[in-house]
Amino acid sequence: THAVDINHKKLFLVVLPLVFIIGMAAVFWFITKPATTDDSSNVAVKKKSSAQTPSLVNGVMVAPDIANRHPVAVMIENSPDARPQAGLIDADVVYEAVTEGGITRFMGIFSQNYPTKAGPVRSARSYFIDWLSEYDAFYAHAGGSPTALSRILSYGIKDYPHSSDAYVRIPQAGIASEHTLFVDVSKIYNLGISKKGWPATYDTASWKFVDAAKTFGTVPKLTLNFSSTQFQVVWTHDPATNTYSRVMNAVAHNDRVTGGQISASAIVAITVNHSANAPYAGTGKESEWTMTTTGSGAASVFQNGTRTDGTWKKSSRLERTRFYDGQGAEIPLNRGKIWIEVLPQDGTIVAG
Repeated sequence: THAVDINHKKLFLVVLPLVFIIGMAAVFWFITKPATTDDSSNVAVKKKSSAQTPSLVNGVMVAPDIANRHPVAVMIENSPDARPQAGLIDADVVYEAVTEGGITRFMGIFSQNYPTKAGPVRSARSYFIDWLSEYDAFYAHAGGSPTALSRILSYGIKDYPHSSDAYVRIPQAGIASEHTLFVDVSKIYNLGISKKGWPATYDTASWKFVDAAKTFGTVPKLTLNFSSTQFQVVWTHDPATNTYSRVMNAVAHNDRVTGGQISASAIVAITVNHSANAPYAGTGKESEWTMTTTGSGAASVFQNGTRTDGTWKKSSRLERTRFYDGQGAEIPLNRGKIWIEVLPQDGTIVAG
């Protein structure tokens, strides 16, 4: 027994240093080994968070959860008492068209940014509904023509008209109340989802988009005449930013909230046939215009200091209006803010 104990002690004295050496080696290896597992995991997370994809609305490269976020369309008026407007500077796409009396009106399409103040908000017109249908947009407006209100119902438009939960009147001395209504676009989006059960995202066949050119053409300015000089628009190309700045009635068109001048990466001027109708029977209301929204007509695309003349085509209410050059090829639009200027047949475009 004594011999066995001695042998055990000898074995212990031999094994103990080996265990100590192996343990120290393990500690040294753990401290000095490259942290490949954690670092590669972090890199993967960073790559995932920085991945971008084109917005379905205007092609700007954005995070995937924004690229197909549901658009909100807002009717914004343009009578002189409504100026300067709020929120147009944040719109991804803007449609501008004539309403009664030669006064133009805007419909802003918002998807990347939902401003908390946009307006003054005004009433719906049926031809704007045909354009917002291209986006299946949530629709913010204050009333509308009888034709427009009827079509909103029959088309199943995702309608969020004037209400106290998203709209507010902001009185201004000397300005009639009809020019004082504003909307929180972010609330239209969030309440549309939570109260109406509308989808947070959408899917659509978008335009073709292209990165902005690095060289520019020789068409630095375009002037659009819708009706009177009060609604004349001038867009001027800035080579430093490759965007166009907007002037209206000879005054820089600035945002009411930020003070910044409205700009765009591409301007598409389309010509449509329109005509006045008789007043609505029994209402005393002037009838809205009849305006060609489907079919085809003349179009001119301005971007990179260039002008490309061609044709617009829209096969149905739900189809995106597309723009083609003289050879019939679809014109890719610069990624960025896009304005669709809808001119009546008696309107003019002066470029150069």
